[in-house]
Amino acid sequence: MKFKRARSSLGLREYLRLCVKPVSRVAASSLVFLTAGLMAFSSLSAQAGQEFVDKETKFKLMLIGDWKPVSYSDAVGRQKTEFVYRDRSEGLLKITRESLDGSLSDMIRQEEENLKIYRSGFEGSNHEPFGGGHLSGVRLSFYSLDSGRRTANTYYYLQDKNAVWVLRFTGKRGSLDAIRNVTDQVARSFQAL
Repeated sequence: MKFKRARSSLGLREYLRLCVKPVSRVAASSLVFLTAGLMAFSSLSAQAGQEFVDKETKFKLMLIGDWKPVSYSDAVGRQKTEFVYRDRSEGLLKITRESLDGSLSDMIRQEEENLKIYRSGFEGSNHEPFGGGHLSGVRLSFYSLDSGRRTANTYYYLQDKNAVWVLRFTGKRGSLDAIRNVTDQVARSFQAL
């Protein structure tokens, strides 16, 4: 009862000042850092991605961000898996394994010549050494036209003894080339089983 009388004689501001303990600056800054740390951890765990294992083709990789596997059967009935970034037009990844006859640089030079002939609107070809993962090789990037639509293309040629794993990323120009760090991380995570 005394408390109720004291409240009625005090103003709201004075009542809150007496009842609610002020938060120290140290506690407030600790709360801010804790919140920022939790946000950073949640964004890192989203970037960590999910592991995809293809036991049929014998490889595994980490799918980072919005990359998702899409499985289907081809015309012959073989099980195939492609990877889609958000929407198929935003980004598409196809993985093949090819035998290596000669050197990797000769194979890439021949592939580039074929692309110049058979890919309409082929431009801006650039290749550079690529490594940092389980396999190393070459990264080839270029622009082309696909059904009148301008596309960005990034191919990773990863040498595995007498074979080459080719990771072919294609997507909308301005979309796929904007996530190079993600495609590089996916390619670095690639591992033959």
